[in-house]
Amino acid sequence: MNITRNGQGGANLLDFGNINPALARATGDLDRRHRLTISYSYDLPIPKSGIFGTQVFQGWSISGITFFQSGLPFTPTASAASAWGSRGIATPLFLCSSPEAAYTSGSVQSRVSQYLNPACFADTVAAPNVAGTTPRNYGNTPRNAFRGPFQQDWDFSIAKKFTIHERHEIGFRTDFFNIFNHPVFRSPSSVAITTPGTFGQITQTVIPARIIQMGLRYDF
Repeated sequence: MNITRNGQGGANLLDFGNINPALARATGDLDRRHRLTISYSYDLPIPKSGIFGTQVFQGWSISGITFFQSGLPFTPTASAASAWGSRGIATPLFLCSSPEAAYTSGSVQSRVSQYLNPACFADTVAAPNVAGTTPRNYGNTPRNAFRGPFQQDWDFSIAKKFTIHERHEIGFRTDFFNIFNHPVFRSPSSVAITTPGTFGQITQTVIPARIIQMGLRYDF
Protein backbone atom coordinates (compact mmCIF):
# COMPACT_ATOMS: atom_id res chain seq x y z
CA MET A 1 0.00 0.00 0.00
CA ASN A 2 1.32 3.44 -0.89
CA ILE A 3 0.43 6.81 0.60
CA THR A 4 0.15 9.71 -1.83
CA ARG A 5 -0.11 13.46 -1.34
CA ASN A 6 -1.78 15.51 -4.04
CA GLY A 7 0.17 18.64 -3.13
CA GLN A 8 3.45 16.79 -3.69
CA GLY A 9 2.81 15.68 -7.21
CA GLY A 10 0.90 12.57 -6.21
CA ALA A 11 4.20 10.76 -5.65
CA ASN A 12 4.49 7.83 -3.26
CA LEU A 13 5.53 9.22 0.10
CA LEU A 14 5.94 5.97 2.01
CA ASP A 15 6.38 2.36 0.98
CA PHE A 16 5.00 -0.20 3.41
CA GLY A 17 7.28 -2.84 2.01
CA ASN A 18 10.43 -1.14 3.26
CA ILE A 19 9.64 0.81 6.43
CA ASN A 20 7.65 0.40 9.61
CA PRO A 21 3.93 0.77 8.69
CA ALA A 22 3.39 2.65 11.98
CA LEU A 23 5.32 5.57 10.51
CA ALA A 24 2.56 6.01 7.92
CA ARG A 25 -0.06 6.58 10.62
CA ALA A 26 -1.00 10.24 10.32
CA THR A 27 -3.68 12.82 9.63
CA GLY A 28 -5.50 12.34 6.32
CA ASP A 29 -4.51 14.50 3.36
CA LEU A 30 -7.91 16.20 3.17
CA ASP A 31 -8.37 16.72 6.91
CA ARG A 32 -9.86 20.06 7.97
CA ARG A 33 -9.43 20.00 11.74
CA HIS A 34 -11.69 23.00 12.24
CA ARG A 35 -14.28 24.46 9.87
CA LEU A 36 -17.11 26.89 10.50
CA THR A 37 -19.51 28.03 7.77
CA ILE A 38 -22.09 30.75 8.36
CA SER A 39 -24.81 31.54 5.81
CA TYR A 40 -27.54 34.11 6.29
CA SER A 41 -30.32 35.99 4.54
CA TYR A 42 -32.16 38.97 6.06
CA ASP A 43 -34.96 41.16 4.76
CA LEU A 44 -34.34 44.62 6.19
CA PRO A 45 -37.33 45.63 8.38
CA ILE A 46 -37.97 49.14 7.08
CA PRO A 47 -41.08 50.84 8.56
CA LYS A 48 -43.86 51.33 6.03
CA SER A 49 -45.16 54.58 7.42
CA GLY A 50 -44.57 57.92 5.80
CA ILE A 51 -41.74 58.31 3.31
CA PHE A 52 -40.26 54.91 4.33
CA GLY A 53 -43.22 53.17 2.71
CA THR A 54 -42.11 54.20 -0.78
CA GLN A 55 -40.32 51.99 -3.31
CA VAL A 56 -37.00 53.65 -2.50
CA PHE A 57 -36.85 52.24 1.03
CA GLN A 58 -38.88 49.01 0.78
CA GLY A 59 -37.70 45.66 -0.57
CA TRP A 60 -34.06 45.67 0.57
CA SER A 61 -32.32 42.48 1.74
CA ILE A 62 -28.81 41.27 2.51
CA SER A 63 -27.27 37.78 2.46
CA GLY A 64 -23.89 36.14 2.55
CA ILE A 65 -21.66 33.15 3.25
CA THR A 66 -18.59 33.22 5.50
CA PHE A 67 -16.24 30.37 6.29
CA PHE A 68 -13.30 29.84 8.64
CA GLN A 69 -11.19 26.68 8.33
CA SER A 70 -7.87 25.09 9.15
CA GLY A 71 -5.31 24.67 6.39
CA LEU A 72 -4.65 21.28 4.79
CA PRO A 73 -1.82 19.10 6.15
CA PHE A 74 1.41 18.59 4.20
CA THR A 75 4.77 16.82 4.53
CA PRO A 76 8.27 18.21 3.83
CA THR A 77 10.32 15.92 1.59
CA ALA A 78 14.03 15.19 1.24
CA SER A 79 14.40 14.07 -2.38
CA ALA A 80 12.66 12.71 -5.45
CA ALA A 81 13.63 9.11 -4.72
CA SER A 82 13.76 6.95 -1.63
CA ALA A 83 16.58 4.68 -0.58
CA TRP A 84 14.73 1.88 -2.34
CA GLY A 85 14.53 3.52 -5.74
CA SER A 86 11.81 5.70 -7.23
CA ARG A 87 8.93 3.99 -5.42
CA GLY A 88 8.81 6.55 -2.64
CA ILE A 89 9.84 10.02 -1.48
CA ALA A 90 12.21 10.32 1.45
CA THR A 91 11.33 12.57 4.37
CA PRO A 92 13.96 14.84 5.97
CA LEU A 93 15.43 14.62 9.45
CA PHE A 94 13.52 16.80 11.89
CA LEU A 95 15.81 18.72 14.24
CA CYS A 96 13.46 21.00 16.22
CA SER A 97 11.77 20.13 19.49
CA SER A 98 8.24 19.88 18.03
CA PRO A 99 6.38 20.53 14.74
CA GLU A 100 5.05 23.80 16.21
CA ALA A 101 8.62 25.06 16.58
CA ALA A 102 9.19 24.77 12.83
CA TYR A 103 6.68 27.49 11.89
CA THR A 104 8.07 30.97 11.33
CA SER A 105 6.42 33.83 13.21
CA GLY A 106 4.40 36.81 12.02
CA SER A 107 1.39 37.26 9.76
CA VAL A 108 0.90 34.86 6.87
CA GLN A 109 1.56 37.70 4.40
CA SER A 110 4.98 38.27 5.97
CA ARG A 111 5.83 34.54 5.85
CA VAL A 112 4.96 33.61 2.27
CA SER A 113 8.64 33.43 1.34
CA GLN A 114 9.43 31.11 4.26
CA TYR A 115 6.46 29.48 6.00
CA LEU A 116 8.68 26.88 7.72
CA ASN A 117 12.12 27.36 9.21
CA PRO A 118 14.57 25.33 7.06
CA ALA A 119 16.95 25.09 10.02
CA CYS A 120 14.52 22.58 11.57
CA PHE A 121 15.18 20.08 8.78
CA ALA A 122 18.21 18.29 7.41
CA ASP A 123 18.56 16.23 4.27
CA THR A 124 19.01 12.52 4.85
CA VAL A 125 22.18 10.61 4.00
CA ALA A 126 22.43 9.15 0.52
CA ALA A 127 22.11 5.37 0.33
CA PRO A 128 24.84 3.85 -1.89
CA ASN A 129 24.40 1.22 -4.58
CA VAL A 130 20.64 1.50 -5.01
CA ALA A 131 18.40 2.34 -7.94
CA GLY A 132 16.88 5.75 -8.51
CA THR A 133 18.14 9.29 -8.83
CA THR A 134 19.95 10.75 -5.78
CA PRO A 135 18.29 8.23 -3.45
CA ARG A 136 17.97 9.06 0.24
CA ASN A 137 17.20 7.13 3.39
CA TYR A 138 13.95 7.95 5.17
CA GLY A 139 14.16 10.63 7.84
CA ASN A 140 12.15 11.00 11.02
CA THR A 141 9.70 13.73 9.92
CA PRO A 142 6.15 12.43 10.44
CA ARG A 143 3.76 12.40 7.52
CA ASN A 144 1.32 15.35 7.41
CA ALA A 145 2.77 16.85 10.60
CA PHE A 146 2.34 20.43 9.32
CA ARG A 147 -0.61 22.51 8.16
CA GLY A 148 -1.05 25.28 5.66
CA PRO A 149 -2.29 28.72 6.73
CA PHE A 150 -5.65 29.25 8.40
CA GLN A 151 -8.23 30.34 5.81
CA GLN A 152 -11.30 32.55 5.82
CA ASP A 153 -13.55 34.08 3.16
CA TRP A 154 -16.45 36.55 3.19
CA ASP A 155 -19.04 36.66 0.40
CA PHE A 156 -21.81 39.25 0.63
CA SER A 157 -24.89 40.24 -1.40
CA ILE A 158 -27.32 43.14 -1.29
CA ALA A 159 -30.62 43.03 -3.19
CA LYS A 160 -33.52 45.36 -3.96
CA LYS A 161 -37.00 44.51 -5.25
CA PHE A 162 -39.27 46.94 -7.09
CA THR A 163 -42.97 46.03 -7.25
CA ILE A 164 -44.84 47.11 -10.37
CA HIS A 165 -48.59 46.72 -9.96
CA GLU A 166 -49.48 43.44 -8.23
CA ARG A 167 -47.97 40.70 -10.39
CA HIS A 168 -44.81 42.31 -11.74
CA GLU A 169 -41.55 42.62 -9.87
CA ILE A 170 -38.03 43.68 -10.80
CA GLY A 171 -35.14 42.48 -8.65
CA PHE A 172 -31.63 43.93 -8.68
CA ARG A 173 -28.72 42.45 -6.73
CA THR A 174 -25.01 42.97 -6.31
CA ASP A 175 -22.76 40.09 -5.20
CA PHE A 176 -19.32 40.57 -3.65
CA PHE A 177 -17.03 37.52 -3.59
CA ASN A 178 -14.11 37.95 -1.19
CA ILE A 179 -15.60 41.33 -0.29
CA PHE A 180 -12.62 42.44 1.83
CA ASN A 181 -10.18 41.44 -0.94
CA HIS A 182 -7.98 39.51 1.49
CA PRO A 183 -5.57 36.88 0.10
CA VAL A 184 -6.41 33.33 1.23
CA PHE A 185 -3.19 31.33 0.94
CA ARG A 186 -2.66 27.68 0.07
CA SER A 187 -0.08 25.37 1.64
CA PRO A 188 3.56 25.91 0.62
CA SER A 189 4.19 25.16 -3.04
CA SER A 190 7.75 23.97 -2.39
CA VAL A 191 8.28 21.41 0.38
CA ALA A 192 11.60 19.82 -0.69
CA ILE A 193 14.40 20.52 1.78
CA THR A 194 16.88 19.72 -1.01
CA THR A 195 15.96 23.06 -2.62
CA PRO A 196 16.47 25.44 0.33
CA GLY A 197 16.10 28.52 -1.86
CA THR A 198 12.38 27.83 -2.36
CA PHE A 199 11.61 25.58 0.63
CA GLY A 200 8.47 26.65 2.45
CA GLN A 201 7.44 29.26 -0.11
CA ILE A 202 3.72 29.97 -0.61
CA THR A 203 3.02 31.06 -4.17
CA GLN A 204 -0.70 30.41 -4.63
CA THR A 205 -4.01 31.51 -3.15
CA VAL A 206 -7.18 29.47 -2.68
CA ILE A 207 -9.62 32.04 -4.10
CA PRO A 208 -9.12 34.98 -6.50
CA ALA A 209 -9.16 38.66 -5.64
CA ARG A 210 -12.48 40.39 -5.01
CA ILE A 211 -15.10 39.83 -7.70
CA ILE A 212 -18.23 41.97 -8.05
CA GLN A 213 -21.18 40.91 -10.17
CA MET A 214 -24.60 42.46 -10.72
CA GLY A 215 -27.85 40.89 -11.78
CA LEU A 216 -31.29 42.03 -12.90
CA ARG A 217 -34.41 39.84 -12.79
CA TYR A 218 -37.99 40.40 -13.94
CA ASP A 219 -40.77 38.28 -12.44
CA PHE A 220 -44.35 38.31 -13.68
